Amino acid sequence: MPIKDPDNINWVVVVYLFIVTLLGSLASYCYRLLNGDTFQLWSLIAQIFISIFSGLLIVFIASYFNWEFEFAGGVAGLAGWSGASLIKTLEERLIKKAKGSE
Repeated sequence: MPIKDPDNINWVVVVYLFIVTLLGSLASYCYRLLNGDTFQLWSLIAQIFISIFSGLLIVFIASYFNWEFEFAGGVAGLAGWSGASLIKTLEERLIKKAKGSE
């Protein structure tokens, strides 16, 4: 599978997906605050890093499958919201596939 030419990547879309992922991450953290959690700076920073990683995975998936801009943005926002849950789900699917269970 060839890697796409970096000169043909639309960086505006990548930045947009990053921002939407970041907004999803912040929305998730604010939701937790509204439900009674206390604010902790390190927890917020960890949430942002995890969500950015899950959003980056979505950027790769969207690029591979040539998703439409709006669809990729929505999924990136959900990736930001779900963060570690999305990463864990993708990991479990990958392990099942590697074992031949799927």
